[in-house]
Amino acid sequence: MAASFYNPNGAVQIFDTGNPRVITVKARATISGGWFVNGSSAIGVVGSGADSYVSSDIEGFPVSTVVGSNAIGLALQTIPSGTYGAVAMGGVYLLPVASGTVIGSIFSGWSFLAGSAGTVVPAGSMTILTLGNGQIFTPVGRAITTMDETGQFIVASLNF
Repeated sequence: MAASFYNPNGAVQIFDTGNPRVITVKARATISGGWFVNGSSAIGVVGSGADSYVSSDIEGFPVSTVVGSNAIGLALQTIPSGTYGAVAMGGVYLLPVASGTVIGSIFSGWSFLAGSAGTVVPAGSMTILTLGNGQIFTPVGRAITTMDETGQFIVASLNF
């Protein structure tokens, strides 16, 4: 049976750690529930006062690379293109692990990066990951449980 990263339940939150951190984004493309979200503001119209902020200032689109995205959060439900939706920046969630044969196992306590299709990609014990091409990526959370099989889930703490 082929491994599937899709969770039919969307983003499954276990705890909010007492302080839910959720922002609203406008989807630039459809974002599936439970997938990581990259942020973009093509116009850059945010001013120095809160009165200049409008919810369309934060645009989001789905993370589509296995390694190499600097995500801003996790979509709590599917957000159709051109509409607004909630994106979590913190909390404890069930998240799928990217291919164990390609990327490697993820162990409890390890930090992880945001991968495609809502998967987590192990970053080991590093606080910043630098790839061979010089790109720098910041982990988005820590694994609470251990998993080494593709298509399986871990309990993960998000901290964007």
